[in-house]
Amino acid sequence: MLELFKREIPEIDKLKLLIQKMLNRKKCTLEDIKEAIHDHISEHEDLDTPEDYDRAESTAFHAVDNLIDNLDVNVTNYNRLKDYLSSYHSFSGFNRLVLDFQMFLTKRELLHLIDHGRIIFGTEKTRHWKPIREIVLTLLRQDKLEKFADAYHRYKSSAKKKS
Repeated sequence: MLELFKREIPEIDKLKLLIQKMLNRKKCTLEDIKEAIHDHISEHEDLDTPEDYDRAESTAFHAVDNLIDNLDVNVTNYNRLKDYLSSYHSFSGFNRLVLDFQMFLTKRELLHLIDHGRIIFGTEKTRHWKPIREIVLTLLRQDKLEKFADAYHRYKSSAKKKS
């Protein structure tokens, strides 16, 4: 977690401990963590110019995106991601929800998330979501109560057989 930021963030080991403590608290949000990262950078570096401030802010955003890629799949982190995405357009956040946290979403929520993400990030970057979108559309058309994960597993199995 955050090894990529050793050059940008001073005393990163202390920050990693703080972030781990924050992640262990269910009420702590990703926004709280982003602010803690920014505050940590501010405490260790002089942010005298607007460029310094912007660089620290950018580093905090990138660090949270890196953290998102490593979040455990659970209800607390699902809620953290949904909350964070209501304020920020994070591809990592959208991608994690679509690929790894789909069991917490209804079919309509998942479809909305995919469609919204495709508008924001473009169809090239979200191409790997297309099979998921097709499955969700099929399930909605059929109005089945089948769980998405089961349908996706069936889709993957049939794709392997075709290969």
